[in-house]
Amino acid sequence: MTRVGIVGAAGFVGSALCKAAEKHGYKVFQITRANFNEHKAREYDFLINAAMPSKRFWALNNPVEDVNETVVKTASLLYEWKYNKFIQVSSISAKIQLDIPYGSHKRSAEVLVENRPDTLIIRLGALYGEGLRKGALYDLVNHKHIYVDIDSEYNYLDVNFAANWIIENLDKIGIKELGACDTISLREISQGIWASPSYSGRLEKLYSDNTERDMPTSRKVLDYVDLIREN
Repeated sequence: MTRVGIVGAAGFVGSALCKAAEKHGYKVFQITRANFNEHKAREYDFLINAAMPSKRFWALNNPVEDVNETVVKTASLLYEWKYNKFIQVSSISAKIQLDIPYGSHKRSAEVLVENRPDTLIIRLGALYGEGLRKGALYDLVNHKHIYVDIDSEYNYLDVNFAANWIIENLDKIGIKELGACDTISLREISQGIWASPSYSGRLEKLYSDNTERDMPTSRKVLDYVDLIREN
């Protein structure tokens, strides 16, 4: 049976990857901070690193800690663990936001992975779905202060869609970018949710014109927002 180790299994993306891998009949090893050292001695067919921090604002204010959690942890997994293939879950920020610690650190971790043969890097855009607990969309829906400009645009993609795509394409190599085929602004999402949202920060546009084929529209995030409001 194919053995898949998922580092960061308790996180937003990691938990979705665990469900997708189990659905495909793989033997899944859920690796977290609590059992990290225990699983280090095992051997995996696929080792997926989904443990890098996803907080841009946190990375901006804690750049050294972000290096440790992003670059150093990737190096540890890449060089010290045993696997047949390594998959790095990264961010589109590694391509378009190199002027901030979050993006530049993600790119530095990617370079480590690129230098190893037969590896796969997945750059994710903005995500939504079950288990979302942080980020601009979460803050908006919960009427919390938003730390980017309200006119920022994102290519929102359902986390389960992204996880299933990754598990179904473990055989690929190189860099693949996953995100909606278009963008939607926080201002548009806020309509009917929060009349006067509280926000401050830079104007962002998280989008790539090189995403994989057959990606859905970002407007599907509105269905998710409606579901959250109903519950």
